[in-house]
Formats: sequence, C-alpha cells, structure tokens
Amino acid sequence: TEQRKGIWLKIPTSHSHLIAPATLRGFDFQHAETGYCVLTKWLPQSSESRLPNGPTHQVGVGTLVVHPRTGKMLAVQERTGPAAKRKLWKMPTGLTDPGEDVAEAAVRELKEETGLDCIFDRIICIRQAHGGLFGRSDMFFVCLCKLVPESEERIRQGGEVELLPQEEEILMADWIEMEDYAEQLVWQQSPLYKVMNDAMFLAVRR
Repeated sequence: TEQRKGIWLKIPTSHSHLIAPATLRGFDFQHAETGYCVLTKWLPQSSESRLPNGPTHQVGVGTLVVHPRTGKMLAVQERTGPAAKRKLWKMPTGLTDPGEDVAEAAVRELKEETGLDCIFDRIICIRQAHGGLFGRSDMFFVCLCKLVPESEERIRQGGEVELLPQEEEILMADWIEMEDYAEQLVWQQSPLYKVMNDAMFLAVRR
C-alpha cells in the first residue's frame, strides 16, 4: 500500500470558499497565482515537512546594446519610481514572463521600452539579491544584444535607427557614453554594480 506523506490542493478562484475549511484541517499556503492558489499538508507528525517551498525567485533582465558606429550604449530614463526621481540613466530592464527564456525576455523588453529590434548575443553576468518584494530573491541577467542586421547596415551607411520610448513607462531613450553611465553616483556607491559595469566594459571590448 502506498503511504502518502504529503497532500497538495490546487484551489481555483471559483472555489476559494474552500480555502478556510482546508486551513482548519491543517493545510497551509504554498503559493498563489492569478486564478488559483496551492495549499499543502505534510502528514507525518514525527518529521518536518519535506514538501518544496513555493516560488522563491523572480528573474529579471537588463540589456546592453552598443551603437555600431559611435560605441555608445543604449540607455533609458523611467517616468516613475526611484530611478525617475534620481533622473538615473539605466539599461532597458524588466522581468521575465512565465515560461519565457532569458534571451526572449531581453529582446522583448528592448522592443517594448525603446522600439528597437535586436538579437540576443550572450549573457554578460548574473546578479543575485535577496529580500525583495514579499521576501523573494532576485536573479538578474545582464544580456548583450545587437541590432538586427538591417539596422546595423543602415547605420553603417550613415543613417540612424529611431528610438521609440514606451509611452507609459519610459521618459526618454538615448545613446550615451558608457563611461557617463558607469560614473553615475548610484552605481559608484555600490561595489556590486561597479563589478557589473566592469563586466559590461569587458564584454564590449572583446
């Protein structure tokens, strides 16, 4: 006879009235998403639960794009939030969607925030941080991307590519010197970001 040690309950929003009775019977929350929540119960009373925790990390991407003629990097200023108050120039950034690869997220975020069509090249570095929203940890991937070949060719022939800042979130987008980006006080005050910026310079020089 199979001896079950743990029970999982996936309760859709339409049956949320069952959550309270479940908790009264020893179930506790494992995680919740739009449309449902998951509760678990560890049955053996002689040992601690070995059921896995719910999602512990969010995954973010930052994208480095270098202008093929000037060597400047693509940067944006946000409309709202802490970075906007500081008038901080930052890489286009964002969170991955469920089931989305890091490379896909990097290309998507670039398109959404600046209007540029780009190709993923490689991951430059990874930063891990803890104590984020709702206690979650954060995995942040800095990705090197390149303009699509037709855009690079247009620039080589003396033309330019139009930057189209995302109206809802981005105040402006522009090409700036990498040194000016790295010398912003926020980055200089953080040993972690100084290491990340050094990795970006190294990736561009290769």
